[in-house]
Amino acid sequence: MPKPSESVHANGEDVVGAVLNRMAAIRPRQEPVEPQAGRAVELSFSQLQAFEVCPVRYRFSQVWGVPAPPDDLLDRWARTEGSTELGASVHAALEAWHSRGGDLLELYGGPEPGAEMLRRYLADPLASAPTLGVEVEFNLRLGETRVRGVVDRICVLDGRTVLVDYKTTATIDAPVMAAYTTQLRLYGLAAQRGLLPGGGEPRLVLFDLRRGRAIEVHPDAPAVESRVTEVAARIKARDFSLGPEHAHRPCAMCAYRPICSDALKS
Repeated sequence: MPKPSESVHANGEDVVGAVLNRMAAIRPRQEPVEPQAGRAVELSFSQLQAFEVCPVRYRFSQVWGVPAPPDDLLDRWARTEGSTELGASVHAALEAWHSRGGDLLELYGGPEPGAEMLRRYLADPLASAPTLGVEVEFNLRLGETRVRGVVDRICVLDGRTVLVDYKTTATIDAPVMAAYTTQLRLYGLAAQRGLLPGGGEPRLVLFDLRRGRAIEVHPDAPAVESRVTEVAARIKARDFSLGPEHAHRPCAMCAYRPICSDALKS
């Protein structure tokens, strides 16, 4: 009779094998799919980023709908263990406080490190600035492309509107900052088009909650519009080819690696 530990191990392997077999059984359509004229491409910021990180993964997930366990590829490398709960709890407390008032620290119910982040946030002038809205949604149209987004908070500081995006990311290095910059510039473009309260020339601020600092992002509407247009055109043309810019894509963290012929071998 096998030992209990051996039985558990075997059952675990059976489950994993069954999942992989089911994933491998899914086959995309073999016939070429022509672009559908006049049909809008809809994107969120996370989908835009997903395509830029790896078009092949985007195709598996967004086009073919291949089921896979969540792998959090786009931001796992920028987070620490337990930070998903931390980030959600901090955002929920900030949304409640800026919406209804009260005691920010009493509204917070997440891991202890988040309480210290909120204490540092309270010392910043942005915390007490009048709020125009929290979790403000927009739907931006760029040609035949629609971009959806949600701004964490819109406030007024020193007579000027500020679009604020809160981050609890463990490390904000150059690639992470580049992604967040694009996100805020999309918000700025939405404001420029009159889709957000407070006027068309807001400040764009990334608030780094871990270090209690406000990082100013300079708007660049033409650049971000160009990126959205390029990605949307490739999606519409069913162009999911890889280029030199994807040479260091993080395949090791991707749930589709077992069935992906383009996965980097390591």
